[in-house]
Amino acid sequence: MRLDLTRILIPFVYFIAGATSLAGVATTFYFKDDLHLSIQQVQFLGSISILPWSIKPIYGLISDIRPVFGLRRKPYLFLAGLLGSAGYFSQATWVSGFWGAAFAALTSAMGFALADVIVDGIVAEKSKNQKEAGKLQSICRGALLAGALIVSYASGILVEAIGARNVFFITGTLPLVTVLFSLLVLEGPLPESDFSLGKVWRQFKGALTPALLWSALFLFIWRATPTSGGAFNYFLIDELHFTPEFFGRLAFISHVTGIIGIIVFRKFLLNMPLKTLFFWLMIASVVLSLPSIGLLYKWYDVLGVSPQFFAMADTLIDGMLFELGFLPLLVLVARVCPKGIEATMFAVLASLMNIGLSVSDLGGAALTTYFGVHSATETIAADYGNLHIVMWIAILSSLLPLPLLPFLPETRTSEDVAEPSPSIMTPMLSPMESTKEEIA
Repeated sequence: MRLDLTRILIPFVYFIAGATSLAGVATTFYFKDDLHLSIQQVQFLGSISILPWSIKPIYGLISDIRPVFGLRRKPYLFLAGLLGSAGYFSQATWVSGFWGAAFAALTSAMGFALADVIVDGIVAEKSKNQKEAGKLQSICRGALLAGALIVSYASGILVEAIGARNVFFITGTLPLVTVLFSLLVLEGPLPESDFSLGKVWRQFKGALTPALLWSALFLFIWRATPTSGGAFNYFLIDELHFTPEFFGRLAFISHVTGIIGIIVFRKFLLNMPLKTLFFWLMIASVVLSLPSIGLLYKWYDVLGVSPQFFAMADTLIDGMLFELGFLPLLVLVARVCPKGIEATMFAVLASLMNIGLSVSDLGGAALTTYFGVHSATETIAADYGNLHIVMWIAILSSLLPLPLLPFLPETRTSEDVAEPSPSIMTPMLSPMESTKEEIA
């Protein structure tokens, strides 16, 4: 009897995806110093790289209706690994400008999105209640962060030691492990299927309840709020002279605190009503983003510390907050998926979130352009004078989804409600719990 390794597929795919963050620091310095891309070009690349994640339902449909050699999973997982590697190898070898970088980003993203869609349906099908959904999603995120944590500090050191292109070459070997793993996955004979696009469309239309539509709108707006990430990173390099090694250190801190955030979510927040949790996360995202903007206002001088120390303290907060904000979104997606078309609806909602993320990058690019924020070029000096305005807009936009909270469905089952939440969370429940029955 052959050993069936399929059970480790879910965490394994996410672990490999996390480990490819080895190229994270390299990408920042590669775009800035090797390709000399502008802030707006970098943010456009961020938007472009999300596009393959925004059409995940297409991958799912192709995998379902177009078997290769009688198999629906193995060949597509094999192809996904090859695409992921091809993008990184391209950046390691021939890419020399914006369009080459765009091609490489699209290729790698397509590979990882294709691999991811295979496991999305499994997660949705196994999410029988909110607690189970939270556990499954936290395992996936934990595997991703574990992969990222292992390589995070080395990501900065390697850029300084061997250069960005060589880091891309090393990173490109990681998705090849997925290729090898795909050969070990056991896949049985195809069952008889009455699949048709018409049937799926009828099921899909029947599933578009008000609760699901409000949830979809909430997910989109949450992810679509603008970001200042590209401009802020350039500021840290140009004005505060942060090195690749220090960026690697920040990545390490972020992933450690992210794992702590996952543990906190599993330990204390699984049974909390999502509406309550989202409310406090929005408030926290505004308040706890202030240290980031403090780097622009030089609050570190007031406190008598270095900007590096201030940035590390900020990252300690940010890494945990990101995971605490992202996991509930995944739980909401898994819980509102109607029975019978879990995989399709999960892919649609996940794609909607990714489209929102692409809009977020485009919004950030528009803001930096409008307020004249740019890095130095051969003919003009850098100008970060209005970056604080861009960041304030990005921070305060976190509150935009707030009016939609009353329309979100109750995702907990009676089993979830019956299980008491830890007492330390009781004060956080009171503001929104008082209106829970009216909202429902």
